[in-house]
Amino acid sequence: MKRKSSKPYPAPQFSASFPLRNICGTWVSLCGSPSLKIYHDGNRFRLQFIYKHDAAFTVPLCRSRGITFFYFYGMIRIAYDDERDMLLLTGEGEYKKVYD
Repeated sequence: MKRKSSKPYPAPQFSASFPLRNICGTWVSLCGSPSLKIYHDGNRFRLQFIYKHDAAFTVPLCRSRGITFFYFYGMIRIAYDDERDMLLLTGEGEYKKVYD
């Protein structure tokens, strides 16, 4: 009996340095965390956690020394994989972009 050769999946290539305009839009969690909306309000980029029952919390995105992050009960870092169009938030997991 011959075994199938299983090729390993390529590791995701998340980057901490990326243009913020590339991540604008609506994102859904693959881990059950709240959905996100990232947008530019004319002055700065903002991230909005969208909870059930029309509750939402908005925080400004920050950049320092090549790290993109925001503060929401502590510092949460954001990394972006442009090949798979995925976000990775520390403590929240992976997010997939929603296209209308």
